[in-house]
Amino acid sequence: MAHLWTRSDTGEWEAVPADGDLSRLVPGLGPAPADVPDGDLRSVETSVLLRLSGPGAREAWVLLTPPTVHLRVNGAPLHSGIRVLSDRDSLQLTDGSPTYFSTERLAVLEPFPGSPEPVYCPRCRTEIEPGSMAVSCPSCRTWHHQNEEFGCWLYAETCGAMCGQPTALDCGFRWHPGEDL
Repeated sequence: MAHLWTRSDTGEWEAVPADGDLSRLVPGLGPAPADVPDGDLRSVETSVLLRLSGPGAREAWVLLTPPTVHLRVNGAPLHSGIRVLSDRDSLQLTDGSPTYFSTERLAVLEPFPGSPEPVYCPRCRTEIEPGSMAVSCPSCRTWHHQNEEFGCWLYAETCGAMCGQPTALDCGFRWHPGEDL
């Protein structure tokens, strides 16, 4: 799930998730649910984040901004009113507050949703059954078992697909604003 890094009231950076397929950007607060009357995005008076995805495709996040809103992405004005966002893009909202878009995900233990083709765990090399508890690596998105029978995700300190992602379920985000921007 994508999120925006915004400053809290205490000045600390915090990740605010962009829940759902459409979120409006609220200066100083980050994403909030967007109400779109009759599904017509032309009626929205603020900038919105739109999530696009399809079966088997990676999701893409599109920033839509009406002409009345002056917003910058990575320091450049958004003249066209539309931009596909990338991980760690800098957004400067109308109130001047710095905000960063991120696609980084956290490791989550969840039921494996299944796939049209069999999916094999990179650690034990056995098939992951739909509905069994598993973890999708936040970096490479490779599924690993993590249940009473197979503890593959937590077996070692990094992902079994060798992408280097730490496997601790509580390790938090690997990137925060201000780090190697």
